[in-house]
Parts: sequence; C-alpha cells; structure tokens
Amino acid sequence: MQLIAKGAEATITRDNDTIIKERIKKDYRLPELDEKIRKRRTALEARLLREARRAGVLTPQVLGEEKNILMLEFIDGQKVKDILDGNCRDIAEKIGESIAKLHNYGIIHGDLTTSNMIIKDGKIYFIDFGLGFISKRTEDKAVDLYLLHEVLESTHFGVMETAWNEILKSYKRHYQDGEKVIKALLSVEKRGRYKERSG
Repeated sequence: MQLIAKGAEATITRDNDTIIKERIKKDYRLPELDEKIRKRRTALEARLLREARRAGVLTPQVLGEEKNILMLEFIDGQKVKDILDGNCRDIAEKIGESIAKLHNYGIIHGDLTTSNMIIKDGKIYFIDFGLGFISKRTEDKAVDLYLLHEVLESTHFGVMETAWNEILKSYKRHYQDGEKVIKALLSVEKRGRYKERSG
C-alpha cells in the first residue's frame, strides 16, 4: 500500500491498480453526525462518478464502496497540471467538452483543478468528485468554471489566455446553455475581483 495524498477531507492510498479513498474523521463534529456526513459524501461521490460516465465523461470506475471508503480504478496517466503548458490547445478543448457534458447532466464538479484531470492515451479523465453535487443552477455552473479560471491564472500563467479561450469555445460548442453560463461567469468574476480589492 502506497500513500498518494493526505488532504483535509481524505487519505488516498494505492494498492496495485486500486485507489482507496478514505474520508477522514473530524474530531470537532459529534461522532454520529460525523459518521453520517462522511457516509453521505462517500455515497454522493460514487454516484457522481457513475453519472459522469453516463454523461460521456471519463472517470475512474467505482470498484467498491463501504461507509467512508471508496475503491476506485487507478488511472495510469499524466496530470494535466504537469503537461498543459506543452500542449495547451488540444487539452483545453478536451477540458471544455468534458465540463460541458457534466453541466449538461447537472453535475457540478466543485474542484476543477488541473491536478484533478488526467491524460491517458490521448483521452482526458476527471477525478476527485469529493466536493461535487447535482445542480441545474446556472450560477453553480459559472462558479465551477470560475474556480478553474483561478487555477489557470495561478498555475499556468504562461498559457492561461490561450487555454481559457479554448476551454470556453469548446464549452459553448458542446453545451447549448453555454452562453448563459458564461454571462453568469462574468458577474461571478466581478464579485471575485471586488472581494480581492476590499479584502
């Protein structure tokens, strides 16, 4: 067993071709409540991963699920974070298409970072739906995109403009309400900038 990551929400270990994601106990919560929340979030993440596949987005297969633990297929590829700067147009186009497919199904990823996207055999996989939820609200979809924009700005500054334009173009092409979401995104961005100035 190899520890891959330990975050605030979960520990992630790898056992051969299986990823084991275990939600961490929070001591500040009542034990019964904590158990209930972790169980619910684990079940929701498993559901979102399966729904995303139905929507046509590649994700790790759910191999098993119990209480606070998810067993997932290990995707042996490269994180988009490590390769976007070298092949940004093609990857950005794929990112935009995948987000459009998720949003079309009312799936909000909740943590769209280039660390949560993996390229394998030229295809893009989305991982870690731990903060995801189901919503038809345009604003929720706009916030999903806004978080990705922030990540591109801080992590991929050199290719940020090209990548972002490609993502939005592809998103609009694959999602019929794309224009509406991008309009909402502009007001989310304005609020974000206002917070930065007043913060």
